[in-house]
Amino acid sequence: MTRALLLAIPLLLAACSGPPDTPPAPSADEADNVIGAPLQQSLDKANSVEGLNGQRKDDLDDAVDQAN
Repeated sequence: MTRALLLAIPLLLAACSGPPDTPPAPSADEADNVIGAPLQQSLDKANSVEGLNGQRKDDLDDAVDQAN
C-alpha cells in the first residue's frame, strides 16, 4: 500500500501541474534572423575559407600548367 502511494504521488503532482511555460514570441528582428548571428558569422567565415582554398587550387593548377 505504501509503495503504491509513493508511486501515485508524483503522478498526481504531474497531472495537477499546469502546462509548461512557453517562450515569448520572437521579435520582428529575431524572426528575420532565424539561425542567429553567431551561426551566420561562422557560415560567412567558412565560405571565405572555401573561397581562399578554391583560389589557391586554381593558382596551383595554373602554375602546373605553365610548368608543363
